[in-house]
Amino acid sequence: MPSRGLFYARLEDRDWTFIEGLGDEPPFDGCVIRANYLAPYPPEDGRHGQDHDLLSSALEDKGWSWALDPHTAPHIHHRAHEWTSPRARNCSLAQALPLPWTLEGLADAEIRGELIDRSVSLQESAGPLAAPYVEVDRRDLRSTTINCHLITATAERAADQRVLAYLQALPGSLRSGVVAEAAKRFVEAGAETIFIRIRSFDSGNFDQIVAYLELVEAIEANGARPVADSAGYFGTVAVAGGADAMTAGARYFRTVSPLLTRPKKRVQSDEGSKKNNGGGRPLRYELPGLLDSVTPGEEAALQAICPESECRAAGSEDEPALIRVHNFHELRHMSHFAADAGLRFAETLRVIGSPMALLWAKALDQRAEGRRTA
Repeated sequence: MPSRGLFYARLEDRDWTFIEGLGDEPPFDGCVIRANYLAPYPPEDGRHGQDHDLLSSALEDKGWSWALDPHTAPHIHHRAHEWTSPRARNCSLAQALPLPWTLEGLADAEIRGELIDRSVSLQESAGPLAAPYVEVDRRDLRSTTINCHLITATAERAADQRVLAYLQALPGSLRSGVVAEAAKRFVEAGAETIFIRIRSFDSGNFDQIVAYLELVEAIEANGARPVADSAGYFGTVAVAGGADAMTAGARYFRTVSPLLTRPKKRVQSDEGSKKNNGGGRPLRYELPGLLDSVTPGEEAALQAICPESECRAAGSEDEPALIRVHNFHELRHMSHFAADAGLRFAETLRVIGSPMALLWAKALDQRAEGRRTA
């Protein structure tokens, strides 16, 4: 399969049963697993003692390609020693050095070597080899240097695996050019694929949109493959602008999560046990070709026809597994379509006609004009 316009599914923690229930052909081109989803269950988890690598094992049994997200950026948060979840704390990567991590600690070559050893051991059956990472910070450019050291050390261990780097930053670093410079250095350090992760990215901000598309072009020009990671529907726009692929989940992973969040308080139930407040985000149904979703069971969902011939989802609220398959089908279809259309994807966005789609079309038109005059 040519590497252009691919869709990588970001899987959820308990998705091994979903994977096991699928047929021989996956509804995605590849998938991504966060490292803490492969960590042993802590004693306070009801699954303590169970196999903790069921997700990767399910993919191995299918023979489907997957990549690791080391998800190490949160470990440098100043409250990481207090707010990191028990299972994330149980991940071998988190235990490579005391929480919270510091740039000074990661500057130690011996500590980095231990971290890379642990990272490689988690990726024995993965397709590419991903490097651990910290968030690029324009206020402290040592963050870029540390990332480069981690990428180089990973590349030295990669053998025939493709080296994958995660470039995570805030919009301010994107607009200032710090991220573009970091991307260039990542490639020089050995990165062959770069997952772009812009935390708090506003896909309705024209300046941020243009800066993102310029970053995609810069990474490609430097000889690496850019991937729009957890950018929601904007991922299709990035693919149209030259990104090699996009990632998203069937429900979550539509944005880059906060670096770390305060744990929810636990309350006493009537039975005397403790439980967390809140619940999961509702599963929505992707409307084919519209870059939008609705609640399953709504009339729009029931009338929607998936372009994938094998998709049996009908927007019914009582078939969550089928809806998840459909959502992956739709995201993959739109990514492939955007890649084929290139900057002409702006025409499709104008047909969709929503304010956001029209703004994205304007950005693609600007990039097209820039290329014509270059």
